[in-house]
Amino acid sequence: MKNFWIIMSLLFASHAALSQQFLSARDGHIQVWGKHMDSALVAESHELKMKLNYETAEVEFRAPLKTFTSNCDSFNLLARAHPELELVFKGKMDVPFVSTQDHPVQNFKIEGMLNLNGKERPVALTATIRHLFSSTVACRLSANLSFLLSDFNPALLQQGFDDRVEVKLYETLMKRVNEKN
Repeated sequence: MKNFWIIMSLLFASHAALSQQFLSARDGHIQVWGKHMDSALVAESHELKMKLNYETAEVEFRAPLKTFTSNCDSFNLLARAHPELELVFKGKMDVPFVSTQDHPVQNFKIEGMLNLNGKERPVALTATIRHLFSSTVACRLSANLSFLLSDFNPALLQQGFDDRVEVKLYETLMKRVNEKN
């Protein structure tokens, strides 16, 4: 019986340690800029989801197209007509780990794969982390990327959408468990 409790304690401790490595945030914001029929297109969602491994600096961003609102009826119709479509980025930050302790502004790249419309392409994000450290918040991450719409859905160019798309992401990084000011 003693061995059972030792094994259970070790399993619980290792699970707790692993769960502390990952962050799943809920308050992310994503903005997309482009053009439709020579008019500026701005779309945004407040439902950007992020998973971050603090130790390996691996990151995943997800934003379902149906959560976006825009100033373009054609984009809104497309997003509602295809609720299964999701913008997904998986990559690695150009840092060995993510520090949530006091630090100067950090600028770096995040290289990885962007998946949209079932197609995947390599992209690099330019990112910045600003230290905040208030309450449960540690830092604010912002990142930019651009891609060509024709790499994911060339038919949209025939519907009046411009090929170049700019994206900006904003996410809050939480303090690690048991971390003090």
